[in-house]
Amino acid sequence: MSDLQKLRNQRAEVVTQMRTLHATAEKEERRFTEDEDNKWNVMVADLEKLDARIRRADQLDAAGQVVPSSLRAANQLIDQQNDDKKAESDDEKRVFEKFLRHGIGGLSQEERSLMAARRDTSNEARAFSQGTGNTGGYIVPQDFRNKLEIALKMSGGMLAVADVMRTDTGATLPMPTFNYTNVLATIVGENAASSSDSSTPFGVANLGAFTYRSPILPVSYEFLQDSAFGETFIIDALSGAIARAMNAHFTTGSGTGQPRGVVTDAASGKVGTTGQTLTVIVDDLVDLIHSIDPAYRASGCVFMMHDTSLKVVRKIKDAQGRPIFMPGYDGLSGAMSDQILGYNISINQDVAVMAASAKSILFGRFDKYKARMVKDITLMRLVERYADNLQVAFLLFARADGRLLDAGTNPVKYYQNSAT
Repeated sequence: MSDLQKLRNQRAEVVTQMRTLHATAEKEERRFTEDEDNKWNVMVADLEKLDARIRRADQLDAAGQVVPSSLRAANQLIDQQNDDKKAESDDEKRVFEKFLRHGIGGLSQEERSLMAARRDTSNEARAFSQGTGNTGGYIVPQDFRNKLEIALKMSGGMLAVADVMRTDTGATLPMPTFNYTNVLATIVGENAASSSDSSTPFGVANLGAFTYRSPILPVSYEFLQDSAFGETFIIDALSGAIARAMNAHFTTGSGTGQPRGVVTDAASGKVGTTGQTLTVIVDDLVDLIHSIDPAYRASGCVFMMHDTSLKVVRKIKDAQGRPIFMPGYDGLSGAMSDQILGYNISINQDVAVMAASAKSILFGRFDKYKARMVKDITLMRLVERYADNLQVAFLLFARADGRLLDAGTNPVKYYQNSAT
């Protein structure tokens, strides 16, 4: 059994004990006894320590495997059904890794032809040639892109919960909205004319395409010759820079020269009373939940907050002295994830921490946030620019935009701490 699985099993055991303790008090309709409260606090501390260890172990596991086991199993089934496609993918991956290490000049004619087929001609800087390190961009292979996008999701909260769309071009993409919730039918007598609809239920939100570029990453030739160098190094080094920038904009972006963030487009759901600059109470969270239309709450609503805010919420108890935070068995995703008042939680480190007037907690349907990714992620290998330093440089870029689709019924709202 792997260390990661052992940690998850330990977490599941702690959660089972916590749920049993909670269920006992719930069944007897009473608050925790002093002894039960002490046990709960100890288990909460144990859970936090295990979560931290699981995150580290998961990151190490992801660095070596990246693709989750369920996805690997699905890929293996597809590979068995299509051996030719697998062979082509393996060749593509092998050639791409060779390109990362040695450049075009280090490839055979057949391998250069394969890379040429993946060349991003829209960003080519000069002619494709055998003897030089071409500065044109190369569209990353499917396997590399899958790993990269998983790394993006692991780095930020929004890409894990938003509705991500991929388009072939960066042309303005109109996203229509329709709100007919305020229109009522009327009773009309026999043979009488029907009334005309004078409302304006249709709207539109336009998505563009902002270009995100990672910083240029110089790598020494000595390091390139090291067998430890590979695509995982590129994923870790470059994807993090893009992921952090995208997530920040998808969360709080102004919409001017950058995507429009979910906080920017969210509506006010609850404002804390005077004195709650660093706190939130159960009633605030209940009010925030019920500020969202029941049609949205019926499925898919999620709490989103900074980890520091979650630390505050995890300590809150209801009027009967029972915690409102319920840990999941693995703390990862799905029905068994951590919950607050029955709703799943998404951690986003770009949401404001609790402070005076901070919009610190979001709640609602985050799949109504549309994140638009244009075409494919492209990697550039720069040779001549750093040649005198015996270095090769890498640059990754992607085009994206995002916006919350709101037809007027506010699918996402925020809790705002009091000003004083």
